[in-house]
Amino acid sequence: MALTEEQLVPRVAGGSDAEVPAIKKVLDQTSTTEPLKSTLQHNNSESLQVNGYYGSLAQNDPYYIPRGDQLAFTPRKIRVITVGAGFSGLLMAHKFQHRFPDMDAIVDHTIFEKRSEVGGTWIANTYPGVQCDVPSHIYAFPFDPNPEWTRFYSSGAEIEEYIIKTTKKWNLDRDIQFNTRVVGAWWNEERGQWKVTIQKDGQSSNEWADVLINGQGVLDTYQWPNIKGLEDFKGHRVHSANWDHKFDYSHKRIAVIGNGSSGVQIVPQMAKLPGTTVTNFVRGPSWIYYRVPPSQHLGRSSKSGNNPIYTEEEKKRFREDPDAMREHRRAMIARTNKAFRMFIKDSDANKEAMALAEQQMRERLNHDPRLCDILIPKWSLGCRRITPGEGYLEAFSLPNCDITNSSITHVSENAIHTADGEVHEIDVLVCATGFDVSFRPNYPTVGRNGVDLVESWTQKPESYFSVAAKDMPNYFTVLGPNALAGHGSLLEGMNWNGDYFVRWIRKMAEEDIKSFVPNTAVVDQHVRYSDEIHKSLVWTAPCKSWYKQGTTDGRVAALFAGSGMLYKRIIGGGELRVEDFDLTYRSNNRFKFMGNGFTEFELDPESDLAWYIEK
Repeated sequence: MALTEEQLVPRVAGGSDAEVPAIKKVLDQTSTTEPLKSTLQHNNSESLQVNGYYGSLAQNDPYYIPRGDQLAFTPRKIRVITVGAGFSGLLMAHKFQHRFPDMDAIVDHTIFEKRSEVGGTWIANTYPGVQCDVPSHIYAFPFDPNPEWTRFYSSGAEIEEYIIKTTKKWNLDRDIQFNTRVVGAWWNEERGQWKVTIQKDGQSSNEWADVLINGQGVLDTYQWPNIKGLEDFKGHRVHSANWDHKFDYSHKRIAVIGNGSSGVQIVPQMAKLPGTTVTNFVRGPSWIYYRVPPSQHLGRSSKSGNNPIYTEEEKKRFREDPDAMREHRRAMIARTNKAFRMFIKDSDANKEAMALAEQQMRERLNHDPRLCDILIPKWSLGCRRITPGEGYLEAFSLPNCDITNSSITHVSENAIHTADGEVHEIDVLVCATGFDVSFRPNYPTVGRNGVDLVESWTQKPESYFSVAAKDMPNYFTVLGPNALAGHGSLLEGMNWNGDYFVRWIRKMAEEDIKSFVPNTAVVDQHVRYSDEIHKSLVWTAPCKSWYKQGTTDGRVAALFAGSGMLYKRIIGGGELRVEDFDLTYRSNNRFKFMGNGFTEFELDPESDLAWYIEK
């Protein structure tokens, strides 16, 4: 309703708008949103008759668009595809459905999972002795802590059970398509979308997504060792990530190749079986170190060995007193964050921790000179991943368990041959040789300018703070290169990733953004400065590590160059560094999001329209 100057001028003493009938009438009419919305929709810019400057605004102006009818920041629907229903995919499902309830109406979300159940790596890895080497109470969904953990380090089966239970509790499988494999993704510049090709039941089809999230992780594609004659072996050959549970391993001569996280868990389990002899073939030593917290954090259960059991009393207390469980978790996470100082190269903290770890290992090896020489590293603690290895060191005190660090020259039909001339006759060959940790997607992912992430990350796995990549618009990855892994809380880091993704998706929906991609120079600068920080950290010490893509002196591609607290501030802090990205918009005027000039907030009769007045 237009008001004349004469209607606006009259006022009585005191100047209250309420004393001007015309203004009062307008205010009364706008006490509900619908009349004003109707007026705005009727009064659009194309129907208005205007003269002068506004009448001469050329519609051939490159930035001209007619005023929209919608309110400012009205979100559009965003189609999101997430690959994988492990922790990453399920965290995203929770964020869209629960953590940010308004996003459920904005986002059309689908998770494609190649397996028949949720769980990711905890479905693939079911070998004997599999357990997490991160404390149970901080290896959990942040939104659903578990008071029922039985041990300080949980078994893989217990973790998988927890994941399934949490999924059902929160209805996180609502948007999952199981037994559906993503086989390729191609960016379409004109549409500003990803074409994602999927396979299910032998049939291929295409899906379109505004945003593609890769949640496959780095423990998805296992790899066999590159050893001459491996295919010639006539006995039972098995990989730790594809365990054969039907085979009877008892009364067998067993070789276990590898002493990473899987190998150190498999060896003691094989040695326990009746009638077995076990030989562990290793290329080098690894730090095997228990980091159980002080007794005040674990109560009586701290006395129950190297992997403490949570008593029924403790679990009952956690169930009935959420604050007690929160304090237990908080203390662990605080210790973990503080422990980052231990990874400073040549620091007193690292030297002290290294001395404690060496002392612990010597004691567990009964001070056996040969075993200590083979198994205790000379390089800095933390250069490779530290693992507790429950029962691993102790297994070599058994008469049926041995270890060799002589390199394998080749494998024959029934034996492993080593450089020292020994021939180790075996019946079973267990390859605990890990995964393809190149961070590459296991399907073509072709972004802008024809760049395939599979190829580019094979050559240089470089990212923007582990969450985005050059030439990959509208693309996110969880646990990409230089992620918060190896220190800090893994699940919290993934949780912060998810929050970051939501902030971008919301901005995209509300501001009519077509695409966003990290600027190439920005990524290069981030990588170069990260390299400078890494120089001062133990991960660049001379050890062969997957942190450096299996090299001794290569670039640290796996871990974030800084503390968990720094990562939290940059990625999980609430602010987007939009200046680091190149953006395109769906129209020729980026301010189209302003709509009709009104916000939804001010049309709500319950809103406080003077909330910004300072006290």
